[in-house]
Amino acid sequence: MSEVSRHLGFGLTWALSTLLFLWLGTVVDGWLATRPLFTLVGAFVGAGAGFYSMYFHLVIAPRRRARGEGAEMRSRGAGE
Repeated sequence: MSEVSRHLGFGLTWALSTLLFLWLGTVVDGWLATRPLFTLVGAFVGAGAGFYSMYFHLVIAPRRRARGEGAEMRSRGAGE
């Protein structure tokens, strides 16, 4: 169950970052009267940032942990 909640959190992070940047783009568009420009830019930036965060936590971080644990295991085995 903890794995499900962890993965659900990554998906929510992606969705919320997209919505936050979409909203910020809408606000900037209201200030500058450039109606869909910053809304679209905000949506893409938010989606990209959320996707990178999810990719980092699901792909890159486990690889780094596996490399670190593997090196630790090799150093323990060599000392015994």
